[in-house]
Amino acid sequence: MFDAVEGIKFGYILCGIIWSIALGFAAGNYACSLVHRLPRGRLLLDKKPYCGTCGHELEVRDLFPVVSAVMLGHKCRYCRTPFPVSHTWTEILVGLLFVLAFLEHNFGEQYLLIVCLGVFLITLSAIEANEKTVMVKLLVPVIVFGMLLRTLVDHTIYEFFLGGIDGLFVGCILWRKQIKKVGHIFVPPMQAWLMSVGALCVGNKGLFLFFTLFAGFYAIDWTVRKVFSAKPPLITVAFGLATILPVMYPALQAHFHI
Repeated sequence: MFDAVEGIKFGYILCGIIWSIALGFAAGNYACSLVHRLPRGRLLLDKKPYCGTCGHELEVRDLFPVVSAVMLGHKCRYCRTPFPVSHTWTEILVGLLFVLAFLEHNFGEQYLLIVCLGVFLITLSAIEANEKTVMVKLLVPVIVFGMLLRTLVDHTIYEFFLGGIDGLFVGCILWRKQIKKVGHIFVPPMQAWLMSVGALCVGNKGLFLFFTLFAGFYAIDWTVRKVFSAKPPLITVAFGLATILPVMYPALQAHFHI
């Protein structure tokens, strides 16, 4: 782990971490706009940043990632209405994603593709947490960045497509009772499509690891929510973690003897 920065002077590593935090918080702020606007059918650039309750346009001092939210007590400066704490956690998680990607891969093509993939996975989970829905349109950039990453790493697109087909097949077996027949066509459930997209990103060789991680994280989420709340587990959380960890740390597959 962290082989990419091994042998680099500590000062350069520290600068890379600081730069990654800054980039991550900025990307997290962008992700929060997606979290609020996409479920409401709003375009990202159709209006300057605004309060979702009173509609007041936010000033520069309101837009500093994490810092502004903490200083304001997670309330709008103008109407004092609380906004979701999940926005702050989204910014923090994206910042952490950028730092871990830098430490594992340093700055480069792989770093860029992994953080872009991770941003949309985190956004997907944040929307499900806030709106109780899975935004299918967000799976499109996940597929695109997953395809680019698999082609870069594997030097072939074969693993990408084969992983997706096998993932969909396994997903349909696991959730076969939820397959619907529309006319003469059998339509797999959302869970099966998520398995296919995750398998596309990790490739066919990482399929066993992906499903193992998904089952483990989903079981943990289910157990925690069963003990502390009545809310159902979030499938996109387990899906996101099971997708990003194998692409972030390819050496994980060695521990599973794949």
